[in-house]
Amino acid sequence: MAERRRGRKEDFISRFEGLILSGRFGPGDRLPPERELAASLGASRPVVHSALIELSSRGLVRIEARRGVFVADWRREGSVEMLLSIMSYAGGEISPRLFDSLLELRLLFETESARLAATRRTEAQLEELERVLARERLHEYVDAREVTALDYGFHLSIAIASGNDIYPLLMNSMKRIYVQILDRFYVDASVVPVVFGFHRDLVDAIRTGREVQAAEVMREILEYGERNLRRILLAPGTAKPAREGENP
Repeated sequence: MAERRRGRKEDFISRFEGLILSGRFGPGDRLPPERELAASLGASRPVVHSALIELSSRGLVRIEARRGVFVADWRREGSVEMLLSIMSYAGGEISPRLFDSLLELRLLFETESARLAATRRTEAQLEELERVLARERLHEYVDAREVTALDYGFHLSIAIASGNDIYPLLMNSMKRIYVQILDRFYVDASVVPVVFGFHRDLVDAIRTGREVQAAEVMREILEYGERNLRRILLAPGTAKPAREGENP
């Protein structure tokens, strides 16, 4: 019974995090009473009460005696668990601000990953990157999901080759949302050969130890991706990140 209740609690937490990350609830908003939350989200009151306590420990809500439960400013009060929640959130659309933040985060740590890979990579890691390039040449015009998997594998291999043990963890934390976004990006097949061409240039810079060039190519990859991702997401009939205040 306890295990079943825990599953319901985690489900409630996940759904509630989605409401915040999508912009439905903002900092300072007062939540409905537990009874109403339970009814609207299909959970029992004990599950809702326990989940709110857990959300408070994560810095997502603030519980005030006699006043109620308020959405906290997770940027000031959030914990590492909140960071992981943001990275793994894929249950709906993220707000434009979070979308921009994730792109900026990638630009920061992936350019450094590429720079370090040029000086720290091992021969085995270089061979792995070469194998990824070989698979890309075979799958340049296949469906978006396969291309997304190849793209993710390439960037993860770069992070591993950097020699920094935290960078691959960041990549893996981002995987769900990374895949969700790139599945849309690669619907436009015209971007595939361009991106794979950048990949070949980057591996060449890493192979020859040109760290500045490696960082520059990675920046080009990410900036090209951002420009085209925004174009694709804003195309008529294409889903895009939810606007602040919209339902997820």
